[in-house]
Amino acid sequence: MRRLTKILCDLLMIAGVFVSAFSIGSPPSFAQDSKLSEIALPPWLEKLNLSSQQEQQTRAIVRDYDADIAAVWRQFSDSYQQGFKIEAVLLTAIEDNLTDAQRMQARDLRRKTAQREKSPASKSAGSDEGVATAGLALTPEQEAAADRINAKYLSRLRMLNRDIAGLHNRLVSLEADKIVEIEKILTKPQLQRLSEIRQDAPLPPLPTSKASTAAQNK
Repeated sequence: MRRLTKILCDLLMIAGVFVSAFSIGSPPSFAQDSKLSEIALPPWLEKLNLSSQQEQQTRAIVRDYDADIAAVWRQFSDSYQQGFKIEAVLLTAIEDNLTDAQRMQARDLRRKTAQREKSPASKSAGSDEGVATAGLALTPEQEAAADRINAKYLSRLRMLNRDIAGLHNRLVSLEADKIVEIEKILTKPQLQRLSEIRQDAPLPPLPTSKASTAAQNK
């Protein structure tokens, strides 16, 4: 018999976990509604000593590209939210076929995972070890019911996963194209300096919640 947590994890893995590399927090701010003089320049341009004309041209490029990026971002966010809501329904539908004791343990594990970022004491609640030791076994009937539920939701989850991946690629492409357009107004020395900055630049800082988690794990 498969263990409860194993089958739940397997179902989510099959569904694609909705492009797990993505992290959706607060929506990013875009410059499409700002006045040209209020649009902030990308931080990697700060050391290039742009002329006033170059600054104005750069702000116009950022404004125009950010309008497109904002539109794609809204589609991305909508698809992502629809996806994790369907996953939540899938999990609770599986729990309908559990015993009261199994359901209580499954929900306790999920609650600890949901609270992981709020309490350092629960840091390990959502870790691989926590999942592996939950240890509830499913009966053959429960396994069959879980498989039926998974089959019902799987095609929709896969379709959303493809949409999310495609929208992510569009966001990356638009952001990269914005950089290329900015490069066109730079002088050769500025382009050389920009290349040096990119090659040597440290990675940007982690979001606050992830940074605190990384510090705790050291």
